[in-house]
Amino acid sequence: MADMLKNTCSVDLVGLKKLENRSCPLSDDVLVEIISHLPAKAFFKLLPVCKTFRQLTLDSHFLLSQSYYNNTISGFIVHSDNILNSIILIDPYAGVPSSSLKFITDTESIFLGSAGGLVFVLNQKYERFDATTTGICVYNPARGTRCWLPSPPGECTPGGIAVRFMNDEDGVMKDYKLVYVTQTSGLSISHHCRVYDSVARAWTVDKELDLGHQQLDLEDPVVCGDAVFWLSSDLKSYSRIGPYVVTFDVREECTQIIPLPSETVIDFFALFGIAKWEGKSLCLIHYSSFSGVIGLWPLKKTSDGTLEWVKMHEISLAQMGFTGEPCFVNHVKLIEVATTTLLVFITYDSMYSYNVKDGGALKCQDCWGFPYSHNFIPYSNTLRPCGDREERLEAI
Repeated sequence: MADMLKNTCSVDLVGLKKLENRSCPLSDDVLVEIISHLPAKAFFKLLPVCKTFRQLTLDSHFLLSQSYYNNTISGFIVHSDNILNSIILIDPYAGVPSSSLKFITDTESIFLGSAGGLVFVLNQKYERFDATTTGICVYNPARGTRCWLPSPPGECTPGGIAVRFMNDEDGVMKDYKLVYVTQTSGLSISHHCRVYDSVARAWTVDKELDLGHQQLDLEDPVVCGDAVFWLSSDLKSYSRIGPYVVTFDVREECTQIIPLPSETVIDFFALFGIAKWEGKSLCLIHYSSFSGVIGLWPLKKTSDGTLEWVKMHEISLAQMGFTGEPCFVNHVKLIEVATTTLLVFITYDSMYSYNVKDGGALKCQDCWGFPYSHNFIPYSNTLRPCGDREERLEAI
């Protein structure tokens, strides 16, 4: 087993002090603050410069600060049938070591979700005397590290992970609550919910939830404050039950079903998605195959406290500059990058991104080799620690 990594509270900035005496008038704290704004890939390029930068890779406060400043979406995790296949990066400054990604994809694991630069999988944990137990493992592909969580109550089965990161007085996201939801076996569609609290280092909730009568896209949740949102996966107009979004309040442990706007469900071949809007509220993404128009519907709270969808944008493929053959869109995503918002849609062979706020040219990225059946989950390329008992991957 790999050696455990040590989290330190401070760093001996000997190398930086030498630089300061020669040409840099900035204090150690200011230098570290500046470095924490660098993307993971750019930071790793500094490691050969001096011992100080290598020490920062073991400093938990620095790693969390870098994660806080670089929490926007930098790419997508590609998986099919709960098996992680690859990561497509749309941010040129992001990067994942090929050895790290190969280790995760070669491991017999079931993909559960991604949040804050961490990837959550369900796989076999080898114990003494060659016995095995199934558990949840947390990976950071950028750093090549992992951490096992305590075994959740009940049976571990494929499902989804949602993470509610908490803030401390410095604004750095440190502790979190992890919501692990699976569909229970049987004829009726019900869901088993377990909540892990990183402060208590224990699973504090173990209960059945009423999340409606449709299957949910559990692997692609949206977290806004204390609320976790999932989109129902059976969205065809012939369904006896209309499509909806369901929310689970982590603090109150209650659920609510929110029907989609009636005008978005009349298209038999419509595509839907959900995302965070302006960093604080939920947004519905609707693509009409008939009109070639993508609509954005933020979820607002009215004066009487009820929730309603408000149409904010309608953008046609032609308006975005798509002038090719008829476009068969497989997925629609909305991601926040730096100070802007990108609308991303994926065809059978390419990924396109469009700046919603500023307009601009339509950008294309090749996606050959990933058929319609693959799912694309947002991924953030950060240095976030996996947990208190973090270890390096054997293959790194």
